[in-house]
Amino acid sequence: MGRSLWAVLTYLILVSSATAATTWPSSVDELEDIMYLNTGYRARGFAAPVTPCSFSSDGAGRIAAAEYIRTAFHDMATGNTFLGTGGLDASIIFELGGNQGDNIGPAFPSTLTKQAPFFSSRSSMSDIIALGLYAAVRSCSGPAVPFRSGRIDATEAGPVGVPLPQNSLFTFQNQFARVGFNATEMIQVIACGHTLGGVHASNFPQIVPPGSAPDDVVHFDTTTKFDEKIASEFVAGTTKDPLTVGPAKSVGRDSDYRVFSSDGNVTISAMANPTTYTTTCKALLQRMIEVIPSGVPLTDPIVPYEIKPTALQLTLLSGGTALQFAGEIRVRTTSRPASQIASVDIIYKDRTGASSCSACKIPTAAKGTAAGFDDTFTFYGFSALLASSTSISSFTVLITSTSGAKTFYGNGASGGFPVQDQIMLQAPQSCLSSNVLTVVAAVRSPSTSSPSLDLTLKVARSGIIVPALQNASVAMTKGAKVGLYDLWSAKYTLDASQTQNTKFDVRAGAVADSFKNLDYELEIGFDVEIGFYV
Repeated sequence: MGRSLWAVLTYLILVSSATAATTWPSSVDELEDIMYLNTGYRARGFAAPVTPCSFSSDGAGRIAAAEYIRTAFHDMATGNTFLGTGGLDASIIFELGGNQGDNIGPAFPSTLTKQAPFFSSRSSMSDIIALGLYAAVRSCSGPAVPFRSGRIDATEAGPVGVPLPQNSLFTFQNQFARVGFNATEMIQVIACGHTLGGVHASNFPQIVPPGSAPDDVVHFDTTTKFDEKIASEFVAGTTKDPLTVGPAKSVGRDSDYRVFSSDGNVTISAMANPTTYTTTCKALLQRMIEVIPSGVPLTDPIVPYEIKPTALQLTLLSGGTALQFAGEIRVRTTSRPASQIASVDIIYKDRTGASSCSACKIPTAAKGTAAGFDDTFTFYGFSALLASSTSISSFTVLITSTSGAKTFYGNGASGGFPVQDQIMLQAPQSCLSSNVLTVVAAVRSPSTSSPSLDLTLKVARSGIIVPALQNASVAMTKGAKVGLYDLWSAKYTLDASQTQNTKFDVRAGAVADSFKNLDYELEIGFDVEIGFYV
């Protein structure tokens, strides 16, 4: 049947958008991984393009972190808080090309190209752009800007109106007021945004004449770091900010000077204090990325799980008499080092919610470690055989420390991490061959709903960097009965470009085994010896 399909599972049950972020599974789970797994085992690598702070894969003179921040600002800047429209809604993907001076230069298409692979049905492009600001600021030793998710992407370009260097102070004040910032906050936001990067001759030759500076760029301050130097150097009179001194003054494009001095240097002088700068920027940048259309609810700020199930999968085996339950438990080790953990065990309940087995305990083994900007994690893998007659409905996690202390984790108020066995992908019988996806699912009988294969496809759009998401659904065909389960199958022919980025669910009514990934190489085997638990 071609190469075997190994799919990454994020959830085993239908996820409600109202689920609290502290209870797994949650609507934020995909973004939580993207946000916190920077390096190491199962790393998502979202922050790699902006790490270290001075880095850019696009060549000398470019700083990707500055471009990530600028992209978020430009996307937000044409919003209107009075009308409740626009803001950070990813409309910038339709607004490239410098219309009336907006979004000039390669920074924006470069940023969107780097961020687009993370766009999915569970991570909107506008959330990805906002998360890019968090990653850029933190990579540059700035504060951890709180990130809330739930933004809804625009489907067309918004109005023009990004602040430009030639604008008058009055125009600047009106533009910032339109997105909810007063005259003082305007100064602060610009100081926060202009701590990184600079002005490029190719974009603004009136400000930086070609050939007048190394790499044809003049930076805003003397450090490549998220710090107060943009303010302290302005106050000290030593600034080289090209929007304050130099050719910009003679052509009326010294916008930083006009803005910073607009209140007699009161605000910019306060921003020269490192603590004031950091705390102010943390608050205002959060407000900036939360300028969104009215009526769009955001989640609570995303924080890392202490315990997070990962890649869970049930598979029907042994002629239908057994279920393989495999996956990993991600443990946050930021304040509790992995060296102090003696064991991580799964304590599970059967299909009815009872503990009908002799121990109902599954051991795990360490698989690898990962890290974010401020957190570390260790993954513990497991694989066990369960009797299909009793199965599993939920589990808790028991961590035993090297001192002998035991801590149970029960998934918040829910009492346990849920697992459903009504429908499950049969990865051993599923495959992708010659762009034809064949999916087999096991459905516990009797089932009141005929199952379907639901796909989320990425479809290229002419002239737009970010693809569109397109849904497709295929009714599954019933096959053999195996024990308590019926096997159902469906086929779908993919475009060649979709074989590595398509997500799919197998669904029976309101229950689904979902967010599967065609990139089978992401699914790892488990070295834990399979035991039989009854």
